[in-house]
Amino acid sequence: MAAAQSLITAEQTSDVSWPADIPLPSADRDGLNNIQHMAAFDLVALALAFALLHEFQHVMFCADKCAPSTRPEEEIACDTYARTFMTSELAAYAKVHGHDFAQVQNKRAMGITLAAVIVHAMTPPHARWGNCEYPPITERLTAMIRGYTLPADSSFWAFTACALIALMRQENLPLDIVAYSNKEMVEMLLDRLG
Repeated sequence: MAAAQSLITAEQTSDVSWPADIPLPSADRDGLNNIQHMAAFDLVALALAFALLHEFQHVMFCADKCAPSTRPEEEIACDTYARTFMTSELAAYAKVHGHDFAQVQNKRAMGITLAAVIVHAMTPPHARWGNCEYPPITERLTAMIRGYTLPADSSFWAFTACALIALMRQENLPLDIVAYSNKEMVEMLLDRLG
């Protein structure tokens, strides 16, 4: 998180030293030397896809002259559009590409969680409560993360719980939560981030 913050606040990317335990950006996924780096590549690509789809919905609202009445509502609508687009027709995609449906569903949801963490990191602390342009950050995180029907033992829940715990630790929020599953932990953490 600290490395991401330093990149966000740097005037030039050359002012930031790349963390040794994070693979350098590459356009060649297959050239990466281990499965963890490939997974990181995939999650970053999915988070980027989410961001592009979000922005595409803004463009469609503008072109169709049918944007929601307030900017915060538009932001949530764009998040919802991107999530829906990325999680629709997964069975057909999995079949055509020879992937397991549950794995595709998990990976897409994890990529969206990463996008949510990035949105949180890019939102200045003073704007996290919302303003005339953006809804409160917890509304955006909830729109992006809550409501998945993945099984309780899905790795998505552990991944997302870890990401949300990192956000809470970054903000020095108390973690006095007792949950009986990773899914329950995610639900409780989303409520606490508010």
